[in-house]
Amino acid sequence: MAFDLDKVAIVAPQREVTYGQMLVQIGMFAQRLALGEGERCLIFAPNGEGWIYALYAVWMRRGVAVPVDATSTVEDLAYVMKDCEPKTIWTSRTKMDTVEQAMKQAGVAPQVLFLDDVDTEAQLSTVNCQLPTEKAQPCPQGVLMMEEEPERTALIIYTSGTTGSPKGVMLSYDNLMANIEGVWKDVPIFDENRRTLMLLPVHHVLPLMGTVVAPMICGGGVAICPSLSANDIMETLKRGKVGMMIGVPRLWQTLYKGIKQKIDAHVATRALFWLCEKMQSRRLSRLVFRSVREKLGGHLVYCVSGGAALDVETARGMKTLGLDVLEGYGMTEAAPIIAFTRPDEIRPGCVGRPLPAVECKLVDGELYAKGRNIMQGYYRRPEETAEVLKDGWLRTGDLATIDKDGFVTITGRSKEIIVLSNGKNVNPAELELKLEKYTEQVKEAAVVPDGDKLCAIIVPRPEWAKGMAVADRETKLKEEVLQPYNQSVEPYKKVMGLYLYEGELPRTKLDKLQRFKLAEILRSGVHAAPKQQLVEPTFEEYRLLKQYIQDEKRLTEVRPTDHIETDLAFDSLDKVGLQDFIENTFGLMLTVDALSRFHHVAEMAEYVASYKTRMEKTDVDWHSLLNPGLAPDTTGLSPQASLPATWPTGPWIVHSFKTFFKMQFRLASKGTRNIPTEGPFILAANHQSYLDGLFVMSYVRLSQIRNTYFFAKEKHVNTPLRRWLAARHNVVVLEENDMKRSISKLADVLRQGKNIIIFPEGTRTSDGALGEFKKMFAILGVELQVPIVPVVINGAFEALPRGRHWPLPKKIVVEFRPPIQPTAGITYEELSDAVKTSIEEKLHRPASR
Repeated sequence: MAFDLDKVAIVAPQREVTYGQMLVQIGMFAQRLALGEGERCLIFAPNGEGWIYALYAVWMRRGVAVPVDATSTVEDLAYVMKDCEPKTIWTSRTKMDTVEQAMKQAGVAPQVLFLDDVDTEAQLSTVNCQLPTEKAQPCPQGVLMMEEEPERTALIIYTSGTTGSPKGVMLSYDNLMANIEGVWKDVPIFDENRRTLMLLPVHHVLPLMGTVVAPMICGGGVAICPSLSANDIMETLKRGKVGMMIGVPRLWQTLYKGIKQKIDAHVATRALFWLCEKMQSRRLSRLVFRSVREKLGGHLVYCVSGGAALDVETARGMKTLGLDVLEGYGMTEAAPIIAFTRPDEIRPGCVGRPLPAVECKLVDGELYAKGRNIMQGYYRRPEETAEVLKDGWLRTGDLATIDKDGFVTITGRSKEIIVLSNGKNVNPAELELKLEKYTEQVKEAAVVPDGDKLCAIIVPRPEWAKGMAVADRETKLKEEVLQPYNQSVEPYKKVMGLYLYEGELPRTKLDKLQRFKLAEILRSGVHAAPKQQLVEPTFEEYRLLKQYIQDEKRLTEVRPTDHIETDLAFDSLDKVGLQDFIENTFGLMLTVDALSRFHHVAEMAEYVASYKTRMEKTDVDWHSLLNPGLAPDTTGLSPQASLPATWPTGPWIVHSFKTFFKMQFRLASKGTRNIPTEGPFILAANHQSYLDGLFVMSYVRLSQIRNTYFFAKEKHVNTPLRRWLAARHNVVVLEENDMKRSISKLADVLRQGKNIIIFPEGTRTSDGALGEFKKMFAILGVELQVPIVPVVINGAFEALPRGRHWPLPKKIVVEFRPPIQPTAGITYEELSDAVKTSIEEKLHRPASR
């Protein structure tokens, strides 16, 4: 490929540099290097023009460039120096103290050159190198000698150190060109007409390749942003006519949040955003939100996200704004790209398909990659190289799925997966994203194991925490973050401990959390919120309460300072059990609200000790509770309590929806013969979308619809119209502050020979997988001897995932499994597990989106 030497290659803060001037500069930098073939040269300096010239000068001298983070400490720099023994160092005068100390510590004495000493202004107007007179000249690829000696080592890049000591990754010219060709020729993201923003620190392989090497070789050039400030970014995007911007997820999250706040401030713009979200039309989004693109310079075509996982909400939101975020996946060892999102294949949450020259496969769930881009090995570490390179395949260490179309979705890091004592595997990154969505309170979050439970290290937002004592911050975070979070996830994902951290969590320059440093934060207790000191009570009431909680929640430890919701993750049904235990054991009536108001278990025990009327250990008697004739009635309900009205319109409304569902979703059913012809019975279904109840009801016989009841939480019928509709269309409203009464209502429905549709997970799935089952339905089934029909809903998660209101045209199938009749002696847990197993057997694994 030929280049015009008069074409602008670099838009710097104070000037523009042509390709011809850039080649002159590279030549002059190379003249100053005392570097032999294959010798190492460190580049230890901030982003800038000089950094680009220094890199190509090293390659012109047939040396090996070793980029180092400009903010490295003396110890970090000395580590790299000692490991690679550089012959030369390019740096700036402001870094000289660090360089001298590191050289002394490492015991090396390389040649030191200063980028500051090059009089760039003067040299840009002087052509001292022998350049041919024709304007069309070979591109900088010739400087790299890639075609001449592709197997020669070009770079040694030290890994960012997320799990321990960095290792030097050796990358050849061919490794680099394999990636460049993938995003230049195979998938034309880079081209000669699209300038790239140079923003992220270029010592890391992603910005080095994406904002220094690829743009120059492809002919588009770069625009150098002087800082990460919003004003500098906006100014550089505009002045440089930038067509591509590469950033880390937090950059896109911050940008999207700022834009969305302005959109949400006005009804009209909110409505336009909603319309674009539903239509999913790039052309419409770019027309409606043209002003957004103009504020970003007016030339931005592609936003590239890398370095860590981009949350789905941000990806979808940016797409709605008409800004294509191309998420990629890779690692330093792959130079760096393994998989990449094509512009016309954007799937939020998915990292695209492998580049054409890259093969991928899964081995026990771990992603392996093979191709020209895979590293030569770790510098001077043959044993560690052999651990990750197996017959040419790179073991990435990442867990993934690959769908039938070849799309890759990263599900976690194998070394980061937390294995709990109950055998459950937890991906901490997934939980951290959920916690960080509480943006008003949480700046950063990290989830770590602490014994047999999960704890969160939370950095609160300074503006939210201002003026609050540490203890008050902890209390508020438990109430406003941990409590709603714990109510939204499966029991094994609940966070049972909280540590406040006043600094910033340890991260790499590309925003990856350095998890190996988190344990030290917990051990040292530095900046952690002091835990309330409370001596373990010894009185009998506390001992009985503690033992009940341990048995009920299957915990090995309950501390006197634990709160039943934020620390012990009690849900509504758990509170009913505790309420009944206290009443039967101590003769004391407490409401659910009263239980939640106790600051901790010790305070609850002290109250019980002060006001109890008796003390006799008993278990929760669900049988008596659900069969009022066997015990004094404390529910206020008779066996024939009135039920919500059943309007004649109900069955016809349901069947009209069925017609729409068949057109929109190709709704189909299996096993309808398994629905009992007479009641009472319970339909227990997995929960994938807000239309699941109607999907199930579509296949209940017309004659049975009026005898089949839903239930809804109070918060879901919180308007007069919703309450009016619920009271006339078989909806039983559960009182969250009196769950005992609410469960009795459901029992009364069944005692009157009616049927119930129930979703044992309690909330919609967040990933398509089946969540933990709450045992309310099993208690009703066992105590009232009512058969339970497991119902499997497949496809609704893909058609109506969380956050989407207008459905996608995906096929949905509702399958009714054989009824399970509770047998004598069966426990609630056994019945719940039997129903869950029946559903799991037919539940499809959701396709990657």
